[in-house]
Parts: sequence; C-alpha cells; structure tokens
Amino acid sequence: MACSFPQEIFNENLNLRVSISVSGTTATLMLENQGSNILQLTRILLGVTYPGNGGATVWYLRPPGQPITWSYPDATLEQGIGATFYTLTGLPHGAVVEAQAEYIEVQDRSRSCPATV
Repeated sequence: MACSFPQEIFNENLNLRVSISVSGTTATLMLENQGSNILQLTRILLGVTYPGNGGATVWYLRPPGQPITWSYPDATLEQGIGATFYTLTGLPHGAVVEAQAEYIEVQDRSRSCPATV
C-alpha cells in the first residue's frame, strides 16, 4: 500500500526516511539518514494490521540494551547511512505493515579556533 501524494511530499522533506519492503511473507524495516545532521534514534513504532478480524499489533522498538530492540547495533545514524532495523517474517497475505521513527536531530556544533604548533 503506497503513501498518498501529500504524504510522499511531506516525507521527502524529512531527514529520516522510513521505508518497508515486502518480499513474500517477510517485511523489512529500513531507515536512512538523508540529511546533513546526525540523528539520535529514540524509538520506532512498528505496527501490523492483520487481514479480516485478525486485529493489530504494535511493537515499540528501542536501541540495543533495552527490551524489544531493533537489529541495528546503534541508536545513532550518521549522515548518508541507511540500514535494516527490523524484519518480520511469516506475515499472512494481506497484512498491512507501518512504521514511525522518533529521533532527535543534532544540529548545533561548537568549534575551536585554529592553533599553530
């Protein structure tokens, strides 16, 4: 299921791209830092709506070292880096998978003056 046109335009302007690719009954969650700043990921909400009256499930994924962690080994995503964060297998045909990522963007920097030795 594709995003609506307004949602696609909105997503293009964000530094963090969240996408889900599907192959058979497997869904793979990918995150990519498209901006020029470092991103500190805090939480990913990964949801599945099952077909028919199967209900829905939401996982609250956290950085490594916490309960229900994502598979990427870090909470920091450097500029230009994209990676797989979670894979769901054995999903029934017709299931709908969605995700949202919460993050802090590091945009302030302090720099020293040059020093000659």
